[in-house]
Amino acid sequence: MTYYGSFMKKHFDTKLSESDFTKIANFVYEQAGIKLPPVKRPMVEGRLRKRLKVCHFYCFKQYTQFVLSKKGQEEVVYMIDSLTTNKTDFFREIVHFDYLTHHLLPKLTAQGIGKNRPLRVWSAGCSSGQEPYTMAMVLEEWNRNNPTIDYSIFASDISTSVLKKAKQALYNMSDITPVPLMMRERYILKSDRDSSVIKMARNLRKRITFNRLNFKDQRYALPHSMDIIFCRNVMIYFDGPTQEAIINRFCDNLTAHGHLFIGHSETINGLNVPLSMVGSTIYQKDK
Repeated sequence: MTYYGSFMKKHFDTKLSESDFTKIANFVYEQAGIKLPPVKRPMVEGRLRKRLKVCHFYCFKQYTQFVLSKKGQEEVVYMIDSLTTNKTDFFREIVHFDYLTHHLLPKLTAQGIGKNRPLRVWSAGCSSGQEPYTMAMVLEEWNRNNPTIDYSIFASDISTSVLKKAKQALYNMSDITPVPLMMRERYILKSDRDSSVIKMARNLRKRITFNRLNFKDQRYALPHSMDIIFCRNVMIYFDGPTQEAIINRFCDNLTAHGHLFIGHSETINGLNVPLSMVGSTIYQKDK
């Protein structure tokens, strides 16, 4: 067997021990607040195997020692990237965008928001960008049918790889199936080189600022307070105390009576947070 073949075999045969899994799981929880129960051990092993190859380690023990050391600080970002699940779609949980158009925007614009100052929206946990681009399309449609408002969208994620994709604004044609045909014609550009690739229009891209943000940080580096925060299908990765801390930090960054949208599979029941329900998985800050 060649050296390369032997090297690859050692990688293929290596297993993530219970001890090393526990160390990694505790470290990821400490760094990002993400819980990795024992049932996730095969998933962690599979996803980190690629990082072993990139970093030229023969076994998980070497990798674990490295990533938990000072020398491995840069690798932490790539490890967390590998362990986060990024599933999203355009117009996912469409009832939220219907509520935004038919209930919330009329209320906010009546207060002068969007005219006296920009409407400020945060897509928290934006993944590869489908959510903030959906927001931009919805707001552009509002402007086509109502007096024009100014708005800005701040989009964040802990994963640098998905943020890179989001900034590129390139998607497969199959990704835009949920986008209504009229919106596709207005806001989506087709590639001359590859008919299977599309790009979001510039008037959407210029409205969105993408940045990396870790929900576990004690303070969030936001450009301003937000009128609306979408953080959907993210809280399921955190335990109760972490959820409560994160949502309270969201509330610290919401304007008075600002709104928080969470995923349909999520709840804030039992959490000590200053929010009241105003719709299905839609909450308003108490003051």
